[in-house]
Amino acid sequence: DPCERSTGGALVPWSLRWSIALRQTLDPGKGLSAFLSRVSIVGMALAIALLLAVQSVMNGFEREMRERILSLLPHVQATTAGDAEPLATLTETLLQDPDIASVRPFIVAEALLMRGQTVSAAQLMGLERSALAPYESLLVPGITDWQPESLVLGASMAERLNLSVGDRVTFILPEENQTAYRPLSLQLSAVLDSGTELDEILALVHVDALAALEAGASIRRGVAVQLEDVFAATRWRWEIAQMLPSDVRVTDWRATHGNLYAAIQLSRDLIGLILFIVIFVAAFNVVSSLMLVVTDRSKAVAMLMAMGCRRADITAVFFLQGGLIGVVGALAGVALGHVLAINAPDLAVMLEQWLGAPLLQTDVYPLAFVPVDIRWQDAVTTAGIAIGLSVLAATLPALRAASLPVAETLAH
Repeated sequence: DPCERSTGGALVPWSLRWSIALRQTLDPGKGLSAFLSRVSIVGMALAIALLLAVQSVMNGFEREMRERILSLLPHVQATTAGDAEPLATLTETLLQDPDIASVRPFIVAEALLMRGQTVSAAQLMGLERSALAPYESLLVPGITDWQPESLVLGASMAERLNLSVGDRVTFILPEENQTAYRPLSLQLSAVLDSGTELDEILALVHVDALAALEAGASIRRGVAVQLEDVFAATRWRWEIAQMLPSDVRVTDWRATHGNLYAAIQLSRDLIGLILFIVIFVAAFNVVSSLMLVVTDRSKAVAMLMAMGCRRADITAVFFLQGGLIGVVGALAGVALGHVLAINAPDLAVMLEQWLGAPLLQTDVYPLAFVPVDIRWQDAVTTAGIAIGLSVLAATLPALRAASLPVAETLAH
């Protein structure tokens, strides 16, 4: 018998330990032990799948914030209502630095958009044709001729004002003394459909349309600086401020959207913590299940020990069973989580159709869709933690099984 002690006091072969652990974990039978093992595996798999799916969605929000929204916003910008000569000098200096991706001049003006009886606040951004490059892939239809009368509006703003490409709209710009107003008539040439909150506020015009009004209207000139590393914006803001006169205002994306990015990061961390607690609950389920397995298999454990198995052998079997529950549950959970994450956008669309209302709107959320970013690091980390907790959860049942009184158990 494999459990029979040899003269040297050898332990049970690992092959037999694995065999017993596998039989108890993956037993296709209808006994209590088989049922409890399946419940533990299913609970662990569901917890991991839910965690990975939600993490992928939160990763998607973080990625879209970093790659989509911040690619359209200036990382650092300097604006002035006075002499623009320092900005030209700044542009020449920054273009020589390898950490600067691009520097583009612009003109900005606060205005009121009038459409029939509807009035909406807007910020006009005057750009050269070359400065439209970051937006071109998102324009519907594309811009072929950028004229002084051309206008690009965000999709949400255009929809709210019931505007279509080709419509003419009138902007009212205040004079410098704020006592008179000057109209600016433009034709909608394209709509920017980025699926982000920028669709609510964006209004792009040709730089010449605002430059012609500079003598009378309240207009500011500026430069938008795009960095190779978006998270270096704070440092560059201070460096650029040192290069300019005190009347030039310098801001970075953290001042306008930093709270949003921090909120996304905080939500991601909090949801991850909550869902990791779900995995702890699933691991506690492993403890309770294995304790019941010990009770159910007490006779078999006593017989094995009577035949020569040592307490270390019994302990090893239950540790192996806990590890197998973790491994099988982790593999199933990673696979199910991957499927859920991939189909999350489609599931969101189905839910919107069922509810008859959009889940995400850019006037409340930064994006109008559910983004997904699946990272293998999350899967490896989550699976490793789940397996480790499962093995740890087997400690108490293993010690309980190894301490069963052999004679008393067999007597009953």
